[in-house]
Amino acid sequence: MKLRTSSIPLMLEYAAESGMDRENNQKAADILNHEDYRFEIRRYGLDSPDPLVSYFSRFKDIALKDIPDLCPERKTALRDKHALWLDCAANPQKYADRYAQIMGLLTEENLLNLQTRLNAAFPEKTDIDDTAVISTLSFGPSFGYVFENALHLDLFGIEKYCTMEELPSIILHEMHHLQIQKMIGDYDTFTENFSLLERYIFRFTGEGMAIKFCNNAEGILSKRRNPDLDANIGIPAMPILNRHFSEHLSLFQDTVEKIEKGLISASEIDDQFRNYWWNPYLYPEEREFLEQTPIYSFGNELFGSIFDAFGLETMFQCFYHPARVLELISACGCQPFDYILRI
Repeated sequence: MKLRTSSIPLMLEYAAESGMDRENNQKAADILNHEDYRFEIRRYGLDSPDPLVSYFSRFKDIALKDIPDLCPERKTALRDKHALWLDCAANPQKYADRYAQIMGLLTEENLLNLQTRLNAAFPEKTDIDDTAVISTLSFGPSFGYVFENALHLDLFGIEKYCTMEELPSIILHEMHHLQIQKMIGDYDTFTENFSLLERYIFRFTGEGMAIKFCNNAEGILSKRRNPDLDANIGIPAMPILNRHFSEHLSLFQDTVEKIEKGLISASEIDDQFRNYWWNPYLYPEEREFLEQTPIYSFGNELFGSIFDAFGLETMFQCFYHPARVLELISACGCQPFDYILRI
């Protein structure tokens, strides 16, 4: 696991000293040609860095209406982050201090420790040594995404989306996703021989397994892996989700029954995931926006409980053969699951 952050000092210096006139085009272009900004440009699907060069060459005095669109899918991204870039120019030491904190936190020794923890989440002979953690002062809107065998962290997003103390868990969580992607390859090919029931269950693996191994998740049935650490690190919605466990279980049970009776279609299941399992607005009376949704907590209950009872190898048997979840979940002594046993 390699750390790449060398664009940050360059951009901090540029933001503090430049950006006042169009003569800065070449300076902006040079910085945006850094390998880590080229990584971002590819991730956001930009045909050219020209909109970025146009913005950064004059961002200190550009009118909001003159800020160019980033790309068709994220037209307003540069406008949305404009206030942050002005703050960076006015207070570079604030972001320099944040950068220094990251460098102190993500030392070579600590990265090796993270690597060891990640290795423990997968079967033997899992190749996860060639990944990178890339951090920039980002022009994009996303925080903590995986792309091209790397995890990207926006320096602007730290302290907004997670605390510095939570950052290692965030890194582990996203690296877990990256490794799952590498194991699966093409999703449609991986799941083409799955039944509708197996595809339904499999969709709970990604987030459920990630929070189990990377965030010390503790649900109603699935217990935290390390009792000496806080539970649910970086998962602020978990107490709310745990309170609604019976509701999540009821929907899962009902859907399993409908699948077995041929009473629900794949498109209806897609709608269920979109409108329920991934819905961050389910419980507005408790929290206006859920940072995590029920797919996280219930995935942890399903696959985390199997890990607690049977271990890593059996849990990954269920990853490759999801129908086994229903065979094993009652056998692990989790009484609330007993009545969903079907095969």
